[in-house]
Amino acid sequence: MEPAEIIDFLDDEGILELDVHFPDDGDLFAAGLDSMAVMQLVVAVEEKYGAILEPADLTKENLSTPQKLMELIELKLK
Repeated sequence: MEPAEIIDFLDDEGILELDVHFPDDGDLFAAGLDSMAVMQLVVAVEEKYGAILEPADLTKENLSTPQKLMELIELKLK
């Protein structure tokens, strides 16, 4: 999995409107990630990747960038 896949996923699912040039280490919170978007994200990640995100996983650190979100999803798939 690549951060670009996460950027496309967030955009395709309507969670965030991100440009294809959004950086891998770009701030998702500055791009509009809020509590409602996080709830959408939890459901969408489970449906697309089969990864279960627990409340303890939903930290600002884990959700801060496409790179960090990708790492979290990959960790949950192990």
